[in-house]
Amino acid sequence: MEDLERDGAERSAPSDGTRPPGEPSLSPEDSPDLDATPLGDQEILDLNRRFAAVRRSVGALEKVLLQGSRKYSRRDLAQQHDIPERLTSVYWRSLGFTPVDEDTVVFTEEDAYSIGDLAAIVEDGVLSERAFASITRGLGFHMGRLAMWITEALVDEAKHADGTDDAEARQQMLDTIPELLETLESQVMFAFRRQLAAYAARAGSEVLHRDTDELFPLQRAVGFADLVQFTRLAQDLTGAELADVVGRFEAVGRDVISVGGGRVVKTVGDEIMFLADTPEDGAQIAVSLAEIITADQGLPPVRVGLSWGSMFSRYGDVFGPKVNLAARMESVARPGTVVVDDETVAAVERALPGGFATADGEDVELHGIGTVHVMEMRRDRSAPLDLRY
Repeated sequence: MEDLERDGAERSAPSDGTRPPGEPSLSPEDSPDLDATPLGDQEILDLNRRFAAVRRSVGALEKVLLQGSRKYSRRDLAQQHDIPERLTSVYWRSLGFTPVDEDTVVFTEEDAYSIGDLAAIVEDGVLSERAFASITRGLGFHMGRLAMWITEALVDEAKHADGTDDAEARQQMLDTIPELLETLESQVMFAFRRQLAAYAARAGSEVLHRDTDELFPLQRAVGFADLVQFTRLAQDLTGAELADVVGRFEAVGRDVISVGGGRVVKTVGDEIMFLADTPEDGAQIAVSLAEIITADQGLPPVRVGLSWGSMFSRYGDVFGPKVNLAARMESVARPGTVVVDDETVAAVERALPGGFATADGEDVELHGIGTVHVMEMRRDRSAPLDLRY
């Protein structure tokens, strides 16, 4: 073991920006550029103290998170843990990290176990390399976004609670995470298991369907909701104000979608995409989004496109002509309204007669699709969603 650690310490620093074993991620090159702007002696002293505090916090946090020093390269993992270098490279890249060469020491003991566990399933033939890469990409994408979400939520909390500036709030975040780590980890596993159980049950129900379209096997309602004139609004707001608008839109949208029996596929700034398993749930969500967000004085009005039909699911997303149709219809909806096509209207009426009404429609030319007869849908006898806790 001593030979291994000595050998690792002599190797070059990782090319992906990570540190050599035992060193914090921040290097002297990251310190404040004191030559850029003339500073007084006290200002220089304060900056150096802040930089030292950040180095200590990041170093301590990495020690807790990585659970050990970096001591393996890809070649080491192949020779000592029988993990093919190819799979290590695919794993690392798929997680979203910059590739490293075969002799760069970047992997910890915990990395060796984690990569080895999944690689062993591939070696045993249970998973293909294609599935291996796909699963790892999903982990990297969603865990990366979750990590960003959590750190920024803690920064925002520090700002609101103590009135600190951004730099001090980020320092507080670094010092707070170790205290929350055990709880956050358990919450991640809890949420993952509950979500996996829900999706497994949904997939199980698909087994019972007959006459499935193999090209687009899933029958779903898909919708897109978009804040109106968001680009113009963004020009008049500060970064913090804009973040508040986006955060409120996402929070209200997710509440409406989950209470309505649907689920969020993704959000991109001022737009949210959702799915529902039945046409009536899709209609309830779409109309509720238009009603609730448009009535919210803190948000611009929203426009919604909704379509029911067959689609295909991969990579946490859905694809197909009906998805494209819903997106295009959203773009032609008036503020505060829901636009649907004839097939969706018929499916909603069969599922919930009299629940929703439609106004006289019109033929519109949708980019990439052609002429489609669209109508505005509103609530009729269906009860509004109850969002009270």
